[in-house]
Parts: sequence; C-alpha cells; structure tokens
Amino acid sequence: MKRTAVILAIFLMSAFAAANAAPAIKMEGDCGRNVFRGEDISIEFEDDSIILECSDNDDVVEITGDYELYINDDQVKLDVDQRELVGIYYESLDEIIETAKELGIEGARIGAKGAELGLKAVAGAFKVILDDYDSDDLERDMERQARRIEAQAEKLERKGEKLEDMADRFEKTHKKMRRQIRELNDLGWF
Repeated sequence: MKRTAVILAIFLMSAFAAANAAPAIKMEGDCGRNVFRGEDISIEFEDDSIILECSDNDDVVEITGDYELYINDDQVKLDVDQRELVGIYYESLDEIIETAKELGIEGARIGAKGAELGLKAVAGAFKVILDDYDSDDLERDMERQARRIEAQAEKLERKGEKLEDMADRFEKTHKKMRRQIRELNDLGWF
C-alpha cells in the first residue's frame, strides 16, 4: 500500500505541474550565456517566430519560420551554414516545446488515473467494512491497478529521457550558433 501511495503522490504532482505549464519559458538567475540557465531569459513563439529576450537589457533575438535571424529588428546576414544552423535551432526548439507539452498532457492523464486509484482505495475501504471483501482483496486490487499506472509512468519516464537528450542536443546547437554568429556572441547573454 505504501508503494501505491507514493505512486499516487508522484502522479498528482505531475498533473499539477502539467496543468500549470505555459507556452512561454522564463528562466531564473542572471542572463548568463546559456539559454537554459540564465535568469530573466524569456523564449516565446509569436506567430511563426521564436523571440528570445533577456530582461537585463533591451536586446531581442528573433528567429523566423524562414530561418532568418534578427537582433533588435535588424536582420543579421547569414551564410549558408549559419542559416542551416539557425534552421536546426528553430526546429529543435519547436520540437522540444511540442514534446514537453505532450509529456505534460500524458503526465496529467496518468495523474488523473492515480487520483482515480486513490478514490477507489477509499471506496474499497468502505467495501471492506460493509462486505465480505477483506483488506487482502483490497490490497491485491490496488496493487494490480498501481502496476498498470506504474507501467505507464515508466513509458512516460523513457519519453522524458528522450526529451532530455533533445535538450542536450539543442544546448550544443545554441553554443555552436553563438560561436559561429558573431552578432549573437556579442550580445553577451545569448
């Protein structure tokens, strides 16, 4: 029963986190030089563009769906390799955000199943009191359902690990883009 309670708690936390997810990403700390670790860096999708801002200054980086790069509304001239890198960056971030949304929704579904299991446990406790159904029957039924939910959670965890790998590749692309595009490196926070 303890394992069931722990699983239920994990799923409820996942559901809460997923319900509070927002399409914009806001980071905490100083703007640093890493999009995943800097404070006050916001990343938003507006229309077909990715907008990156650091609140410590007035610089805005925009990457369009056509893989054009703008800094403070000025287009940055890109060579073929740089444009390809900007395209990889754009598509990677888009994929990360979509995957994270899917994981959040799936986590919320699993959390709801965990909550349902908790309600069944309460109903089962009443059944133990009122019927010839005993605590062993209740524990067996709860464990069976908990194993199903646990299997779904393990699948979700594997998907989460894939998301982490995607984020690692994205971070490498971010650093490479900063190295190869002088204007981004000159910002000091990108």
